[in-house]
Amino acid sequence: MTVRRACWMTGISTRAVYEEPGPDRDAALREALRRVWRPNMGYRMAHALVKEEFAPLNLKRVHRIWKQERLGRKTRYRKKRTGNPVPLSAEHPNHVWTVDFIHDSCLSGTKLKVLSVEDEFTRECLALEVATRINARKVRDVLAPLFADRGAPRFVRSDNGGEFVARLLAVFLSESGSNSRFIDPGKPWQNGFVESFHSTLRRDHLDVEVFVNLADAQMKTAIYRRYYNEVRPHSSLGYRPPAVAAQSLEFSRATPCLPPNPAGISSAEVYS
Repeated sequence: MTVRRACWMTGISTRAVYEEPGPDRDAALREALRRVWRPNMGYRMAHALVKEEFAPLNLKRVHRIWKQERLGRKTRYRKKRTGNPVPLSAEHPNHVWTVDFIHDSCLSGTKLKVLSVEDEFTRECLALEVATRINARKVRDVLAPLFADRGAPRFVRSDNGGEFVARLLAVFLSESGSNSRFIDPGKPWQNGFVESFHSTLRRDHLDVEVFVNLADAQMKTAIYRRYYNEVRPHSSLGYRPPAVAAQSLEFSRATPCLPPNPAGISSAEVYS
């Protein structure tokens, strides 16, 4: 027979049977643990921080309260970005460049990573770097000769990929007189131009060509970039190729961030 049923049969209130809970003897300790809590802190570290105040203090007691208060939760961090996340539209040539990655593979199954660099105003594809691996250093090495030849853009727009938020690239852009412009996480439409370009690149080139190996992919992609810039009509440019349309514009070039490179020294040699 349950206590509740027995009380009902005898007409006694259940309050007379159960002992009234006393004051929480752990109240002060709970408050202290909440006070010292930090993201990803464990109960052992918390015990070390409060044990002098509540000596003697058993580690198991701290562990019990730690779990009751749900203080063991972990917080996921995103790498802090440098640059302004607010989108902007390109107002003139060399104002905003956009960089992003698109992926493909060779006939052998080797994965390919393609870094694209475009001028958002002229719609020119400034670079299509094909490799099996591209890190922040490689991104810098692709941008460096472009900056030397065309001048540094005012902004470089990208998503929040690790290659683009890396300190190495941020320092390079800052020293070159350029600035990062990051889109908000999970909002690729804020970089709509590169999304449109990659759709064209995928449809006209990557889904059509068969790449035997990396060298074959690099050669065919270089040919396509020239075709895209010099031959393929672009609807937003009055159905003129980007290079042809760019020639009719009065370029307001930024001061080159790097000295001219008449000797043909590669960016890899410059930064080695």
